[in-house]
Amino acid sequence: MRCLRIFLLVWLIGLVTISLQAQTVADRIIAVVDNEIILESELNNQAQMYAMQQRIDQQQLPLLKDQMLESMINKRLLLAKAIRDSVIVSDAEVQQELDNQMRQFEQVYGSIDQVADQMGMSVPRLRREMREDIRKELLVQRLQNKTFQTINVSRREVREFYEQHRTELPPVPEQVEVAHIFIMPEEDENVRADAYARAEQLRDSILAGADFEALAREFSVDTGTAERGGDLGWVRRGLFVREFEEAVFAMSPGEVSEIVETQFGLHIIRLEERRGDSVRPRHILLRIERSEESDRPTIDKLNEIRSRVMEGESFGDLAGEYSQDTDTAPFGGTLGTLPTEQLETDIRRVIAELQEGQISEPARINLGDEYGYSIIKLIKRTPESEIDFDRDYHFLERFAMQYKMENEFERLIDNLRDEIYWEKRL
Repeated sequence: MRCLRIFLLVWLIGLVTISLQAQTVADRIIAVVDNEIILESELNNQAQMYAMQQRIDQQQLPLLKDQMLESMINKRLLLAKAIRDSVIVSDAEVQQELDNQMRQFEQVYGSIDQVADQMGMSVPRLRREMREDIRKELLVQRLQNKTFQTINVSRREVREFYEQHRTELPPVPEQVEVAHIFIMPEEDENVRADAYARAEQLRDSILAGADFEALAREFSVDTGTAERGGDLGWVRRGLFVREFEEAVFAMSPGEVSEIVETQFGLHIIRLEERRGDSVRPRHILLRIERSEESDRPTIDKLNEIRSRVMEGESFGDLAGEYSQDTDTAPFGGTLGTLPTEQLETDIRRVIAELQEGQISEPARINLGDEYGYSIIKLIKRTPESEIDFDRDYHFLERFAMQYKMENEFERLIDNLRDEIYWEKRL
């Protein structure tokens, strides 16, 4: 949540810099690009926030500002090119992106009014500022997509790239081919009943006058909203899971729901406000915790399946029959060949102890807020190695494509700097 707040704050500062500049007593133009200007306060604000986000030493700020100013000039050049080429972004596209960004701000800060207050402007003015900057961002994106969508690389170009840069290319990371059989433990009815009892006690306390927000901060396991008293912000229809959405859109402002069960657990919901197809609810989330006793049948089942594989039955056939990972079960449980670092942490930990062809004992695998157990088969392990043209062609193709696009971008910017008026005024 903190990272999302920082990202949105950086994004918002980039959008409303003009408004902040109007409040700055001493400011100056440091660059002009076609009909656009870049002010010193704009550069300072963005450089400071980027340095904070990336934890860059303040002594590096002068160099960072130089680099950022060049990037800002390039972006203005692309905008001027998009306008000259009559690139079109519809009002509907701008509105959709504006609504998306507003929704993100509301979810993080509680309400758009708080954001507007922090920026020292009214909500209508904030929306106007954001709308124009979003339009510019979308124009630049549309121009870049139009410019680069036809770029591809031939095998000859990949070969030439490889020959020219082979000593600079990073090694291919270790890769593994793995398969697993995954089973979710069944819920213990006693644990389930206890969770419902705790939820009912909290709901009774709320109905008796207890502070909903205080209880959310104390008991809710939704760490993203608990600190805000369970506030989910303004959310439009279609963004909640079905059970939650059906409940919240049937409520009136101020109403407290019955216990609502979803894939995430048990919810107590209070609807704060409603405007058409948008609602602002609070909730308290309690998880139905599984017990070690309820997990034991799942572990025993996987041990039985593992024994059958050890006795000669097909791992793939048994994965198709028993695995609850619906994405991999039809393919014999295989996760494919992946760089080891891209695997789930729990799977990576298990295969670190395996030799090719070995099958692990049942291991707990955490998947976000859920977990299950897997037996994992290491099919093949390819150690880290220097890149080879034939064996690692798909890696080379990606590198060569990126290299070509960077060169095309630099060529485009060089041409724009010749075609379009720009200057620095430092």
